[in-house]
Amino acid sequence: MKRILPFLALGLVLLNANLLSARTFEGTVTMQMSSGRDQALTILYSVKAGLLRVDTQVNPQMTATAILNLAKDEMIMLMPGQAMYMVMPIQKTAEDATGHSADDVTLENTGITEKILGYTCTKYLAKSKEGVTEIWATDELGVFMGLSGGMSGPMGKSQPAASWEKALKGKDFFPLRVVGDAKGKKAFRLEATAVERKSLPDSHFAPPPGHRKFDMGGMMQGMGNLPFNR
Repeated sequence: MKRILPFLALGLVLLNANLLSARTFEGTVTMQMSSGRDQALTILYSVKAGLLRVDTQVNPQMTATAILNLAKDEMIMLMPGQAMYMVMPIQKTAEDATGHSADDVTLENTGITEKILGYTCTKYLAKSKEGVTEIWATDELGVFMGLSGGMSGPMGKSQPAASWEKALKGKDFFPLRVVGDAKGKKAFRLEATAVERKSLPDSHFAPPPGHRKFDMGGMMQGMGNLPFNR
């Protein structure tokens, strides 16, 4: 199965600095995401004033977690199956992952509305060379910080963010349903299944106790001292 690990909002890093004070909600949104024939993934999207955490259950034994702290310009990635984590600047992550410009993406308000989980959502169409994506978004949950296009490879190199994420960047609404259409086939679906407003502790947006920071620079320096590198 092709794995899609939505580790966060690289559209987020393209937002201007006033996002830190933007209207938002505190709590957790539970989502289901599927792509093509891939098994649906469960995503817990937790947000609190300038902090974002996304937990993606890849399978019953593995959960991928990424945490963003806007004030620190910091992204923390917990390493699945290991009591370790990596830290990287948000801006650098964005440069690696944004890929093509958002200039080729247009967002059309259809004026059609529907209640989803008790929130009034408006149907938008995000159009780009990738195809047309249907977005049902509400203005009752503040700014959407986003999900990235995925993670792949042993070093977790990010793939470009999807066009619909770019279309939403900086907008004061939150998607509760996203349906991607690629050449007539519904290739992608993201749907919120629950919205829970609640107070979240700051500790929820930090590495768990006992986790050790992974030092990539130190590892590379150590490899440089190996005999075959002399």
